[in-house]
Amino acid sequence: MPARPYFPDTAPDDGWLTPENRQTGKSSAPIVAPNTRPDWPVLLLISQYRYFVLLVLGGVYYAPDTQSVVGSRDPILFEIAHLFWCVLALGFTYLIRKRQPSAEAQLYLQSYLDIVCISLLIFASGGSVSGLGPLLLIGVALLSHLVPARMALLFAAIASVMLFTQELIASSLHRDAIVDLERAGMLGASVFAAAWLISVPVRKLSSRDISVPTVFRAGLDVEQIARLNEEIVQELDSGVLVIDSNGQVQVINDSARVLLGMEFINLPAPLSAIAPELLDDLHDYRASPEHPSHPISMTGTGQTLLPRYSNLSNGGILLRIEDHSSILMQFQQLKLASLGRLSASIAHEIRNPLGAISHAVQLIRESETLSKEDYGLSEVALKHTARIDRIINDVLQVSNRPPAAPTALNVTEVITDFCQRFISERKLKENQVMCTTSAAATAFFDPDQFDQVMWNLCNNALLHNSGKHVLITIDVKQTASGYTTVDIMDNGEGIEHSEMQKVFEPFYSSSDSGTGLGLFIVREICEANKSSIDCIPTTTGAHFRLTLTGEGNLAA
Repeated sequence: MPARPYFPDTAPDDGWLTPENRQTGKSSAPIVAPNTRPDWPVLLLISQYRYFVLLVLGGVYYAPDTQSVVGSRDPILFEIAHLFWCVLALGFTYLIRKRQPSAEAQLYLQSYLDIVCISLLIFASGGSVSGLGPLLLIGVALLSHLVPARMALLFAAIASVMLFTQELIASSLHRDAIVDLERAGMLGASVFAAAWLISVPVRKLSSRDISVPTVFRAGLDVEQIARLNEEIVQELDSGVLVIDSNGQVQVINDSARVLLGMEFINLPAPLSAIAPELLDDLHDYRASPEHPSHPISMTGTGQTLLPRYSNLSNGGILLRIEDHSSILMQFQQLKLASLGRLSASIAHEIRNPLGAISHAVQLIRESETLSKEDYGLSEVALKHTARIDRIINDVLQVSNRPPAAPTALNVTEVITDFCQRFISERKLKENQVMCTTSAAATAFFDPDQFDQVMWNLCNNALLHNSGKHVLITIDVKQTASGYTTVDIMDNGEGIEHSEMQKVFEPFYSSSDSGTGLGLFIVREICEANKSSIDCIPTTTGAHFRLTLTGEGNLAA
């Protein structure tokens, strides 16, 4: 039979297909050299991949209340490079639709500019340590599948030079920048290895059976790009879900599975079955795109998630979810870090002038010619200088608190001794502090810090009740599970139910004379000793409960 011509843009002639290989799509046609010239559908797929990367990078960078390495070194350069790449992507799409210039020329032009834009984004995000280096690796790998081996290695060399160049520039422009030439070298070597493997060995293997129809090869290209996209999504720290117009979850990454407690769910699956709370919020977003993002409590996992939505071109929704408690913790750490820097200069910058003011007021009070009105004003001055000094002490205590050293503590003896000292030092009546203890109640806690916690809680009962006579009751119990509970109760004015979740926040106080740091310090001390404190609702007065860790629980 004479050899028949093979047209790569059409299905193979049935004369080349046997009954066996009709099922696999393989043909018995003569083997020809692989075609490495790009075509327009491939450029469209690469363009879609480019839009996806731009969307993910933009979503991670511009999402509010999130912390990420993306754009951490130079945010302005990142925004300019990201915008420039977006404009280029739109221009590439326009040129692809016009089909001018040729597909091969457009592929080389797009690849050059993609490497430049990705390199700028990597530099603006901290260099090779930012984790964006694989974007260059993926780009060169895709290109190596479409161009000759020499061109693939050339682009790998360009990408490697860009990696080294940006590390050298960072070392000269940013003195405090983290420069990792070793990682840049390893990433450059990986780019070369990927270019060589795909353009030489893989192509030789594919040339052994190049007679697979073009439609099957195109399907393989789509599958490879989809697989690469999926790998990128899976590596994101944020939870990502892609939801179609019918409310079906088509894509979900590992982070989202963990946050939603759906590690073994099969896709596609309805969002109503995965997270009905998110579905209700999604309906609100679709009804009003200006719908503000707010934390959502998940009944299944007990976590609080912060969802963010982005519309997709096919009518679907890209849903990103973050652990709201983690975001609050990061915000809290930033606040405490700022507080620590502030406290370094407080002692010298504030305390010395404050001491001079207090000393001057005391000298004025000793004057025999001081009128009664002026004496009252001096009382106000001393009162407020004492308050400022107390605020300084609390701030310094937050930032410079020594680490906890938990030891075995006989809570019964410690509480009994504390009650006697508290009554004596505060000059209270014997029946004003009542203590009921359980025999042999023990726990692991730093003794000095435990005394500080008890003093703070009992002192609050006296300070926040307008000087009225208050009865304080302390009840100690040992639970069957090995924990020790200490209940501190009073019959004073109490705490509003709406304020119970706020009393442990820093700088929150319901009193004009309070600093708002006392209960925050108490909670931090308890957490450092692997214990907890809770504000218990009650009809009269205030009720705080300490749950102390026992020896058995500490070992577990």
